[in-house]
Amino acid sequence: MPDGMELLSRFGAAVCHRMAERSLYFDGMQMPLCARCTGIYLGAFFAFFFLFWKGRKEGNRPFSLPQALLTAAAILPVAADGLGSYLGFWQSSAFLRLLTGSLVGVILPGMLLLAVNFDPAGDNTAPVYENSRELLMLMLVSAGIGLSLWAGLPFHGIAALLSVAGEILLWGGVFWLVLKLAGKKRKLPYWRISIGCAAVLLFLIGGLVV
Repeated sequence: MPDGMELLSRFGAAVCHRMAERSLYFDGMQMPLCARCTGIYLGAFFAFFFLFWKGRKEGNRPFSLPQALLTAAAILPVAADGLGSYLGFWQSSAFLRLLTGSLVGVILPGMLLLAVNFDPAGDNTAPVYENSRELLMLMLVSAGIGLSLWAGLPFHGIAALLSVAGEILLWGGVFWLVLKLAGKKRKLPYWRISIGCAAVLLFLIGGLVV
């Protein structure tokens, strides 16, 4: 296995079981994350990229009712597939894992941004999503990326890299939330600190697993 894939697999092992029968392969090599986690973190990467590109890093306006309903709709498939397969009603497939993972992954960055930035005593007028169409577009594109990967389109290497990048970004977002709550109103480069902490911790944990 190439050194680059070994490194990505080390990050993947920090958060994913990486079961061979639930993973995708390309050129005989296992992807760094299982099919569902690949979908989740690819979706997270795409959503972070879009929201930061659009300048929504400080978004704090609560979701509208349509946005909240779309968020719930993205969560339900992964919950239903996970519960149904666990109870033995059906055997989940790479198709279902990628699809449900990509749907839930793409909504997590927006939820994290809202949790980090919302001020109970403030006006909270900065949007995470400008409108519901943006969120729906993110969901559709993320699902399309996941399904394209399942269909065998030749971008597995890029998907492996971006899924691990999404993993670092998403867990960096969790660190960001914790640091902002602990730091209260202090002005610190929370996002850069959080990404650095997430990358180091995931690398160290992955090293203990692989």
